[in-house]
Amino acid sequence: MAQTPPEKAIVTYRSLGHAFERPVVEALSERSPFESVQDPAEETALRAELSVALAALEAESARQGPGMIAAVPNQLASLIQSRMLEDPPPGDPLTISSRPAQSAYEVKYDEHDILGWIGSVFTWWRKISPEPWRTPPDAPDAIGKGRKLRLAMVADWGTGLYGAPVCARSIETDAKPFDLLLHLGDIYYSGTQGEARTRFLDKWPKRADALSRACNANHEMYTGGEGYFRAVLPAFGQPASYFALQNDDWLLVGLDSAYEDHDLAGDQVAWLERIVKAGNRKVVLFTHHQPYSLLGDQGPKLVTKLGRLLAEKRIFAWYWGHEHRCVLYDAHPAWGLLGRCIGHGGYPYFRDKLSAFPVTEGKIWRRMEAKNLVPGGIILDAPNEYVKGEEEKYGANGYVTLEFDEHRLNETIHAPDGAVVRDRQLA
Repeated sequence: MAQTPPEKAIVTYRSLGHAFERPVVEALSERSPFESVQDPAEETALRAELSVALAALEAESARQGPGMIAAVPNQLASLIQSRMLEDPPPGDPLTISSRPAQSAYEVKYDEHDILGWIGSVFTWWRKISPEPWRTPPDAPDAIGKGRKLRLAMVADWGTGLYGAPVCARSIETDAKPFDLLLHLGDIYYSGTQGEARTRFLDKWPKRADALSRACNANHEMYTGGEGYFRAVLPAFGQPASYFALQNDDWLLVGLDSAYEDHDLAGDQVAWLERIVKAGNRKVVLFTHHQPYSLLGDQGPKLVTKLGRLLAEKRIFAWYWGHEHRCVLYDAHPAWGLLGRCIGHGGYPYFRDKLSAFPVTEGKIWRRMEAKNLVPGGIILDAPNEYVKGEEEKYGANGYVTLEFDEHRLNETIHAPDGAVVRDRQLA
């Protein structure tokens, strides 16, 4: 593995080799991997947690197939994956590239002292606590040139693989100036400091003309936000995990929806309400998690806490990631806002089964109708050319640029190579 760059090494269930086949499972009845645990009830709970984590990782690894990154919304599984790359089990690893022209290399270990190694992961896991909460200034920072402003934005981009580095190169080489580069969260597997460097900061587009900001996300918080708070925020000169930027006409606000999962921790709501009511600017909101969805989970805690601002129609647009797809929602019938899911930045996600939905706009978008109080919208339905050999199976990666010109806002959806997939004036 020494010759494989860490950002190109991936860990799947297959990486565990024979570690959890019958002989080792039988050994678990005689020897506990949780040597520091004295309470039998706690050990039982830990065994159950390990079983859930392994089952989740096995299912996602089988679904993705050999040579593909498999990330799951399970803290322990993500920690095992991170630890296997950064502090692996004893023995010599093998690296396997099972797909032609694919940039990811699957790491595999033979079973040696896997029980002791798993015990060390549990010891690490039990010591994890959230990084200290940070509070930003009350006053938004000024951004842009006069009344114009341009930003580039990605979400769920921190794989270092597939379309992610291509998006970064396109943003970096864009001939037009940028004022802001924005990530809406998820550095895989669990946002360690090493992953924050190799999968995120080292790949982040380098633009001397632009400020960089990042939202917190669930994968970052699997290590308590270690890499995000200790590496990403200092590198970006970002004071806290939530922020506000403004020009004469627009207020751009990033909130932390992950410190408390799919919720808003701390004083964010009161802080946001003060800032919004201090002026009469149009508000664009950015989070990792979604307030609503036609294809995934809803966000009732986010919606409830922002209820006053939503009811008063103070939020013009809301961009989020978390779901690995690109969905552009119609204006919300009650709140007026334009919802945007853009979690297609760098993760290899399976294309949704969308044949029942009519094709629209250039034959790569499909129209979904409103249901369950969620507005309708269009979903990007295009192949991923960066998953060689299975392009049609996976959905397209990409990024978004926004251009603000006085009261006008133009939204452009880009393919990783910068090609325009959709371009519309929203205001």
